[in-house]
Amino acid sequence: MSEAQATPLIGQYQLEDFYTDKPYAEVYNERNRFMQSVMLNKMRDLAVSLGFRGFMTQWKAYLSSQRSDQQIDDLSNDTAFEKQPMVLQCGSYTCTDRVTRINEFGMEVEVISHPIMPVKRVVNIETQEAKLEIAYIRGSKKDTAWKTCIVSREQLASSQRIISLANQDIAVNSENAKEVVRFLGLLESKNYDKLPLQNSVSHLGWLSDGSFMPFVENISYDGGSAEFSRICDSFKPTGSADKWMELVKSVRAGRSVPARIALAASFAAPLVSICNALPFFVHLWGTQGCGKTVGLMLAASVWGNPDLGAGYIKSFGGTKVSQELYAAFCGNVPVLLDELQVISDRKMFDDIIYMLCEGMSKGRGAKEGGLQLQRRWSTCMITTGEMPIVQSNSGGGAAVRTIEVNYGGEPLFDDARTVANMLKENYGFAGRVFVEALRDPEVVDAMKAQQKKFYSKLSGDIQDKQVLSASILLAADKLAEVLIFHDKKNLTVDEIRPYLVTQKEADINYRCYQWMLGYFAANLRRFDSDDTNGGEIWGTKKDNVTYVIKPIFERILRSEGYSPGAFLTWARRNRKILCDDYGEGSRNRRLTKRVTVGGRSTPCVAIIDNDEEEEAREEEKLEYDKYVQVEDADMPF
Repeated sequence: MSEAQATPLIGQYQLEDFYTDKPYAEVYNERNRFMQSVMLNKMRDLAVSLGFRGFMTQWKAYLSSQRSDQQIDDLSNDTAFEKQPMVLQCGSYTCTDRVTRINEFGMEVEVISHPIMPVKRVVNIETQEAKLEIAYIRGSKKDTAWKTCIVSREQLASSQRIISLANQDIAVNSENAKEVVRFLGLLESKNYDKLPLQNSVSHLGWLSDGSFMPFVENISYDGGSAEFSRICDSFKPTGSADKWMELVKSVRAGRSVPARIALAASFAAPLVSICNALPFFVHLWGTQGCGKTVGLMLAASVWGNPDLGAGYIKSFGGTKVSQELYAAFCGNVPVLLDELQVISDRKMFDDIIYMLCEGMSKGRGAKEGGLQLQRRWSTCMITTGEMPIVQSNSGGGAAVRTIEVNYGGEPLFDDARTVANMLKENYGFAGRVFVEALRDPEVVDAMKAQQKKFYSKLSGDIQDKQVLSASILLAADKLAEVLIFHDKKNLTVDEIRPYLVTQKEADINYRCYQWMLGYFAANLRRFDSDDTNGGEIWGTKKDNVTYVIKPIFERILRSEGYSPGAFLTWARRNRKILCDDYGEGSRNRRLTKRVTVGGRSTPCVAIIDNDEEEEAREEEKLEYDKYVQVEDADMPF
């Protein structure tokens, strides 16, 4: 093979030279990317002219041998960011006002346009989930401060998921995502033991060691929500403790029992788990403009920032999932929800009560299989609205889990605007004092003794769950008086008793019975046979018994959310209806009575318009003696 002529830009090479690294090294060492590309093409043409056909294969093998992957792990080089939080080993990366590396072509490649580095390993003490706290800074101003954010390891390990950090003002995008993942991964692995370990939790309230979040110095919040982080940061003393104390003492000494109940409920929240009780609601409702939202702010000021813009007080307008997440975040501090009336569908009221009083999130499947970790909370929900949260058709469980405080049209405060402004400037003092005292077993024992006394005084005709919730609320108010206020103005049993429901009132069927008496009384013309009934007859009325045609009765009850079958069974047992029967002890019974309506014998539900049980029993006994023949359609078989 004859010697080829020298080609401009590259040296003179013979065929045997292409079996060495000399021609490849010449191209590789060219730092200008454009010139390197020109030289590569000329060197390839020269190799072909000399009969060497494997030039590009050899070039790729040479590049592989020159890759800096191994060098990145081996080189000892430190970060040199200005005002950096700490010094980390960074391999062959150059970390100054930005992060760069040398690629396989020997060219400098920008990884990210500003300083960024991990500064802490964050481990959740309850779930053992590991995260990293990332520090970063952007901008050339001298007074620019480093920012931090806590990011899951899963997010940092994925070039698709790490792009979401752009929302935190980190310059990561689809082009450099892989480079950033690789850089942060190397920094963590080379400095694993150097990064300080920070314990964390994802909720407020009691921890396994008896401490209370966020009043713990060595534990941080890592829930991953900027909104909840903001709320957590607001749980600190702000303003004047004396001004807050003076204001709250004036409320406690005032005539508004509903305002005092809202304050007591706030202190009751951390006691719910100590007393092994289920979460419960305290709902303030009444006329607009009487200060119910300020009452919610009063409850919030015990713990953190009560300003509506601060985020602690939420609206009922959120989704069920958002309310569930909010309750899980609050843990053992009160859940505060304002303005019930923003919910247009009243059927949702019961769902919200049952969901939050359950004390745990729904079971949900995880993407990787199995179940997601269920979130839990044990607290008091303090809510407000212009209407009751428990409706006449609400389940008995919803009624007994809620203490409804109707303040009517009476103002909760003499000057609500002044109270609100004072609370916005002075808050966050009492909660810490209260829970730190509860770390003393003697204080807990004394509180439980008080709670049992209140429970005993309230027991009787009041439903048991209501008694338990009210006793916790009274014990909390008494403890707050002893620990914080020293004013002898704690709530009494007589003051809270009017807001509790009795055993009978908690029964949805009894409430259904009371509702029907009023509903049918308001529609008397439907029980007349003349033309004033508008063409639809519901039945007939005789003395104190209202006979409602059975299909119409079922339609009315179902439209209001009641169960006709459940009500009739209850009414039969409690002697609230008259029935055709084969007699006491017979297995063949029915829940209707056949009467004549519009000239026809018709099965009707015969509702006794009398709440006196003995009179109803006597009347029913007389009616059984007048038993009449029934058709096969009424037979139970």
